[in-house]
Amino acid sequence: MPPKRKSGKGTPSKRGTKKTKRDSSPENDSGASDEKEFDKDTLQRNVKFDFEELMNDPTFQHPEFIHTMEPEELTVEWYEENGLEKPIHFRCDPTRIGMKLPSPSTFTVDSVLELVGGNRMIEVVQVEDQGSVKMTLEEFVEFYKTPPEQRKNLYNVLSLEYSLTPLEDLVNSPALVRQIDWVGNIWPDALRQRWISFNGREKKSYFPHHTFPKVQNYCLMSVANCYTDFHIDFSGTSVWYHVLKGRKVFWLIPPTATNFFIYQEFIKTVSDNAFFGRSVEACHVAVLEPGDTMLIPSGWIHAVYTPDDSLVFGGNFLHSLSCQTQLRVYQVENKLNITRKFRLPYNEELLFYVMADYVKKWTGREYVRPLLVEDAKLDYVGEKWKAAGGHLKKIRFEDYNVEVTSEMVKNEEESEKDEVKVIAMHAGSSNYDNAMISKMSYTEATGLEEEAEDEDVKPETKKEAEERRDAEIDLLAATNSLIFYKNSKHDFVRNKSVPDHKLPIGHEPPVYFNDEEVSRISPRLLEELEALGAYIRRKNRVEVAEGICHPASLINLFNTVLKKRRAELPVPN
Repeated sequence: MPPKRKSGKGTPSKRGTKKTKRDSSPENDSGASDEKEFDKDTLQRNVKFDFEELMNDPTFQHPEFIHTMEPEELTVEWYEENGLEKPIHFRCDPTRIGMKLPSPSTFTVDSVLELVGGNRMIEVVQVEDQGSVKMTLEEFVEFYKTPPEQRKNLYNVLSLEYSLTPLEDLVNSPALVRQIDWVGNIWPDALRQRWISFNGREKKSYFPHHTFPKVQNYCLMSVANCYTDFHIDFSGTSVWYHVLKGRKVFWLIPPTATNFFIYQEFIKTVSDNAFFGRSVEACHVAVLEPGDTMLIPSGWIHAVYTPDDSLVFGGNFLHSLSCQTQLRVYQVENKLNITRKFRLPYNEELLFYVMADYVKKWTGREYVRPLLVEDAKLDYVGEKWKAAGGHLKKIRFEDYNVEVTSEMVKNEEESEKDEVKVIAMHAGSSNYDNAMISKMSYTEATGLEEEAEDEDVKPETKKEAEERRDAEIDLLAATNSLIFYKNSKHDFVRNKSVPDHKLPIGHEPPVYFNDEEVSRISPRLLEELEALGAYIRRKNRVEVAEGICHPASLINLFNTVLKKRRAELPVPN
């Protein structure tokens, strides 16, 4: 949940106007490089509203916007039948929807500081002008604990993603979210990697950078009177939100075609000081008390006010039954050229993994080359690393070697004068085996550390291991008609948008459909996946994900299965 809208008073800063490479290509590639980047520094204005009046305004009472249900009804079966179309507000013990949370009586911002680390650099929203500043988590917690009458500014933490820290062990999102989340279930584990940059002359603070969409778990810390203006979460992600302490007030606007059009005009109008909720067809106010949980569906436009100091857990997720809205929001972000740090990273790459996952279920064909942990280019931080306790280790500069890689720093924005522009990688190797846990290796059979039994046995070199795996893949591809991936010599990643999905398909072996899996494509899901297939097919250029082979064949087969399923369903009256 990073800041959705960023602004500053007066002239935009150089940092805000600097051109940066986007994570995914625009919908229309023609002339894209000549577009002026959408600068959030020029977007916002001072927002000063009478929030008590807005909270009690009868025109914002639309309870029909909120779906009510028993907590135990929030199951995959319910989701597959109904989707997530309206916000769901739960006032119940969070364990009833499969959540795990620390005790609100003992958990404080100091607990966050201890579990995440005070030297972690974070971006903090400066509420007065909706701009942002950088500070360490320790500095923010010190501000948070300051008596209200002594606070000279209002700071709001919305972008502290706490995955890969000990805090992740204490908090689970709702069970349904974990069951349908694309990133958690589909993104390849071996591609969960990171690198660290250290700031300051003494190199005591740091900022982590990740090679996957790390947006699943946020800790939001807001002092009283903080306000976040109307926004749509990046890439149309849905949101889970639990108030551990304090209160939160949401103004919620459904993503109708009219509201969406008005919102796009609003977001481009700098001088408009009106409360946006009065400009749309209808807006509903919802108050979340301590212990409340809310699910906000894709595309819902919302603003948030904090009446009291609050501590909240939340997260963003993409899922299959909101493809149309997710793509709609993503296309608008491309059109407006939204700054990349306010975007969901690796969005299009994730779409390829989603399609490949479905195609494997439907036909048995495999288009993603198996990606191995030992091939990680950066520090691996996936499930095996976490199971071995890697996330419990404090990040300190003393434990790292400095290795500057131009490929990694070329897209970084100009930083403050006291920031040390280095890339920190673990000593000896960027592979996780030698990174967080020394003298530890894993076997596929046990996943546990083992010692070599015979010191006379010459270990396999990295080159020999690569050649062996390549030979195994070549043999599989030659003898198994369902294997559509290639060995490691294939150019999987080009670090640019490519038209590979439009290559000629040529001759292919027969398709074997798993009729049981295909029959599970409900009319609701079919409509959403058809939108995904059509979107990718229309694109002139795409960001092909690492390990994906024959993207044109993959897209063709994905759409072929959908056409087959469409023909099987009765024609609606």
